[in-house]
Amino acid sequence: MIKVIASDMDGTLLNSQHDITEENVKAILKSKELGIHFIIATGRMYDSVKPFMDKYGIKCEYILMNGAEFRDENGEIVESISMNKGKIKDILDILRKENLIVELYTGDGSYTINTKEEALKEMVYRVQNFEKVQDYDKALEIAKNHDHFKSLKYIDDIDKFIESDIEVRKIITFSNDIEIIKRTKSELSDIGGLAVLSSFITNIEITDERAQKGYILKKVTEKMGVKNEEVIAFGDSFNDYSLFTEFKKAYAMENAIPEIKEIAKNITDTNDNSGVAKAIYKELGI
Repeated sequence: MIKVIASDMDGTLLNSQHDITEENVKAILKSKELGIHFIIATGRMYDSVKPFMDKYGIKCEYILMNGAEFRDENGEIVESISMNKGKIKDILDILRKENLIVELYTGDGSYTINTKEEALKEMVYRVQNFEKVQDYDKALEIAKNHDHFKSLKYIDDIDKFIESDIEVRKIITFSNDIEIIKRTKSELSDIGGLAVLSSFITNIEITDERAQKGYILKKVTEKMGVKNEEVIAFGDSFNDYSLFTEFKKAYAMENAIPEIKEIAKNITDTNDNSGVAKAIYKELGI
C-alpha cells in the first residue's frame, strides 16, 4: 500500500505552461483523501512553491532547494542542511571567473553577488525561457515586477557576507553556453563535499552533498515508519537522480533526460499529459 507520494515540480508536476494540470490536482487530492502523504521535492525555495499549493488547495510537506530544507504542511522548517562556509568563497570564485549571474538561497531569502542591472537581465532570461514570454519589452516589465526580483538582496562585501550568521543552503547559476556549464560543473566537483546538479541543461545547482532529494526523502519516510516500497516518487532531471537510487518505485517522466530514463525502473507519461496522475492512479488501482 502506498503511503507517501513525492514529486518534483519543474518538468514533472508542472506542465510546459508552468502550471499543474487539472488531472494532477485531482489525483493528488484523491490520494490525500485516502490518507497518503504528498511531498513536493524541488530545487525551488518555499516562496516559489507555496503559491501553487494555495491555488489548488493542496496541503503538503516540502523538500526544498534539492534537499537543503524540509518543511511541514504549515511551512515550518523541520530540518535544514547549510553549506560549509569554508567552501562558499571557492565556489563563488569559480562562478565569477566565468562572469555568471549567481544567486544564493539562504535562511534569510535570496541574495546575489551581481548588480541590480545584471540580476534584472537574468530575470528577463528566466521570464522568456520559463514563462515563455518571448517579447523582450513584455518580459522586461514582468521581470521588473516579479516577486523574486523585488525580494532579491545584494551582497556588497562577499567576505563579510560569508562571515555573517546567514546560512547558505543553495547556490544557483544559469548560462546558455552549455560548454561553460560543463566546464564549471567539473571545476566545482573538484572542491569536494558538494552536490553539483542541474534541473535544466542551462543551470547549475550547488548544495552540501548531503542535501539531495532522495536522501532527505528516505530520512523523512523512515522517521514516519514507511517502507521503501510504500513510497512513489517522480522526477525528470539531474537533481532528481537520488530519488531513483534510493527508491524502488521512482517514476521518470517520458520527457525526462536520458540519464534519468536509463536508471528508472518505471516510466510514466509526459508532464504535459499528466504523467504524475496516471502513475498515481496505476499504483493506487483507481
